[in-house]
Amino acid sequence: MLLERHRARLYAAALGVLGYGPQAEDAVHDTFLIALRHIGDLKEPQAVVGWLLSVLHRCCLQQLRRRRREVLAAEVPDRPDDGPSIEERLEKVALREWVWNALGKLPESQQVTAVLRYFGSYQSYEELAAILAVPVGTVRSRLSEAKRKLAEMLLATAGGVDSDAASQSRQHHRYYDEVFRNLSRPGEGDRHLGHFAEDLHLVRGGSPVFGRSFLAQEIREDQEAGVLIEPQRIFGAGNISVIEGRFFNPPEDPFHCPPGFAFVIFRRSGRAKRLHIHLSPRSPRIDDD
Repeated sequence: MLLERHRARLYAAALGVLGYGPQAEDAVHDTFLIALRHIGDLKEPQAVVGWLLSVLHRCCLQQLRRRRREVLAAEVPDRPDDGPSIEERLEKVALREWVWNALGKLPESQQVTAVLRYFGSYQSYEELAAILAVPVGTVRSRLSEAKRKLAEMLLATAGGVDSDAASQSRQHHRYYDEVFRNLSRPGEGDRHLGHFAEDLHLVRGGSPVFGRSFLAQEIREDQEAGVLIEPQRIFGAGNISVIEGRFFNPPEDPFHCPPGFAFVIFRRSGRAKRLHIHLSPRSPRIDDD
């Protein structure tokens, strides 16, 4: 309730710094996430407005730095950690399962957009549009609505977590990690394919095809070429999982696969019904998630 009371004022301040556009909304959203973590550290409750505006100012400067691709060292105020952003740190704090639980309740299209934007390695609107095979404008509108609904659910659930959903999510993460690490071994390809529906909807480069035979062919060709796959980050919510990793090509065919990939898997009744494959000229970020 406290945060919602000051949303309009914070958004107006963000517009004054960043102008109209999604960056102002992102700055307010980041401010809320930081406040959820640190509001208990505030010694003087009457100073909350000034404190929120100070946090917002830092978030706006971070948005400007991203926009300009340079560090505004003279303007960035002192902060305890100038490393990973708040989105990247959410998985490491006590709010982690609370946030993931709320994400899992979003509509699927909003859920996958928010998960990729705030936790993935390929976070620009252009990259998200390529991964999801939708226009950039659709990414922006989905993300805006997802942030609004996520804020409402976080406030409504007040830290409540669906333990069954969290446990199931961890099981999926372990399963995908094991499968992808052993995919080059004999028989593992068949095991992997068994997880996908026969009428799999496969999207790669914006061109959809149907049937898991296309995926089987991709796996077979990579195995025959001697390509190794290393999953580096696995995350997701609800019925969506994202696997990011890198390819290791054989010396005799160094360009068989690009360096990085992101696979987005959509499940129905425990089976993968849709798969988006994004091949990247760079590997995913490496951090201590």
